[in-house]
Amino acid sequence: MVKPVALLGGKSALYSIIAIAIALALIPLVLGYNMYYVYLAAQVVLVTIMVLAWNIIGGYAGQLDLASSGYMALGGAVSGLLLAFYNVTPWLGMPLGALTAAGLAFLMGYPTFRFGVKEVWYALSTAALVVILQRVFWLIYGSTEIYMPIHRWSWYHLRFSRYEPLYYMLVVILLVTLWLNIRIKNSKLGYYLTAIGEDELAAEALGIDTRRYKLYALLIYASILGFVGGIYVNLTSIVSFRMFDPWLGIVVAVMGIIGGLGSIAGVFMAAVILRTLEEYLRSMFGATIPGIHLLIYGLLLIVVGVLKPEGFAGFLKYFRRRLARGGSGG
Repeated sequence: MVKPVALLGGKSALYSIIAIAIALALIPLVLGYNMYYVYLAAQVVLVTIMVLAWNIIGGYAGQLDLASSGYMALGGAVSGLLLAFYNVTPWLGMPLGALTAAGLAFLMGYPTFRFGVKEVWYALSTAALVVILQRVFWLIYGSTEIYMPIHRWSWYHLRFSRYEPLYYMLVVILLVTLWLNIRIKNSKLGYYLTAIGEDELAAEALGIDTRRYKLYALLIYASILGFVGGIYVNLTSIVSFRMFDPWLGIVVAVMGIIGGLGSIAGVFMAAVILRTLEEYLRSMFGATIPGIHLLIYGLLLIVVGVLKPEGFAGFLKYFRRRLARGGSGG
């Protein structure tokens, strides 16, 4: 019989998830239940989910996927349109959005992996996918912004007069995504994906079906994003072609790289810190210094690349070694 602690990846992982859950649960209280700040906190949690999901395909399997915003927007569009036009609850729309995103990921991933599309060509293909989705949506709905029903405040419609319920839903999904990262990393799938990310040719020589396992990682990643897209459209209350944002897909990949490929703690820290910093700079200096967060990203990439090419994970290892030496009297 498998113990619950083992399912969570060990006691340290369990304690970490509990600590993160408590800290995130207290955020609205710390912010004084200010609606604007809770909304920004929800955005930070949302992007952290995206980066942790990206870590499965980009961190473990080493595939530079830039389509995260496309999968999330597609899932959000499915859920949002079903709610706006047919009064279908997001509790059904979100799983359908996840299935739709996974289906698109299969159509995208199977031929690219089958014909050996790798590295920069794979990255360009996924970036082009977001642009294609954006154009297709624009051809169907034009520049019309489809608003979610504001007169249906209920759990059935996931429409609320405040942001706290959606924030806590995102926190739950974040914890599940964190748990999935831990479980995958400590499983056979994680070992195979790590081998593929390190050296795909060597992994094939060892008998690993690289195309199959890369596709598994892609489907998991896309499903998470497609599901959380349903909460995203209820958070913003709008479905439009602007959801398919190619730049957001690049930002998610950059955060994953800065965090450290395959490092759960590093990726989590990078997403939380960088997104919080971005929202702070945008709210404080966006009117006077537009795009200052882009400058910060560029500087961080240079600094991390020079000092610790492993990303935030390298800094974490360094501090752990220093603490270990100090604790042992070294």
